Amino acid sequence: MADNTLIRYDNPVLQSDTAKKGKGVGGYTSDGKKRQGVPTSDIIRSVIPAREWEAGGKHWVQQPSAAPASRLDVINLQEQLDQQLRDRRARDSGVCAVRQDLYTQTFDELIRQVTIDSPERGVLMLRVRDDLRQTVDAYRVMYESSIAFGTRKAAQADRGKDELSSKITELEATVEALELEHSELLLKCDEIAKSEKERGREDKAKFDDEMRYLKNTNNQLATLLNTMLHEKAK
Repeated sequence: MADNTLIRYDNPVLQSDTAKKGKGVGGYTSDGKKRQGVPTSDIIRSVIPAREWEAGGKHWVQQPSAAPASRLDVINLQEQLDQQLRDRRARDSGVCAVRQDLYTQTFDELIRQVTIDSPERGVLMLRVRDDLRQTVDAYRVMYESSIAFGTRKAAQADRGKDELSSKITELEATVEALELEHSELLLKCDEIAKSEKERGREDKAKFDDEMRYLKNTNNQLATLLNTMLHEKAK
């Protein structure tokens, strides 16, 4: 059997029995005008599609009911809606496929009831329903596209993050190596400076020794020369 629905349907019949009765044509022309001599049941069927399912190897069809609705039927519809919202645990707010399905069924049942009393009004409500469905579908496409776009951007960000992490690790290793090289060069500079300072002191000491030696030699030569000149003068 088909699932429970808020739309009122006739008793299910076999496909063969339905075929004998023939299929009803649409109750309205393409410009929205009512066809003359079209039964109300055919108008209802053109507004609300029949339900079909397989059971026991047979094909069953259930057409929407053309019976008018009373005030009690409307009250029962509201109670059934509230009950199914609770039974199927529909969300009170936000996006909820269950709540959307139940309210769609309720609106279709209201269209069925209105169409029986006023086919023109029912067709107008049908146009409103179809436009709302198109709007919802358009928003759904936009939502899914935004989700896909966000997912792609997140994936790109993750890839870029991995690349930046690798680059940062590489740069940190380079900085560490350069700092080590800098420390080694500073040590070498200190060693060279100490070595040059020590060598400078050694060179100065050697230079001073040579200067003293040359001064002593010069003094000795000057003394010797004076002695020789004094003796010659005698």
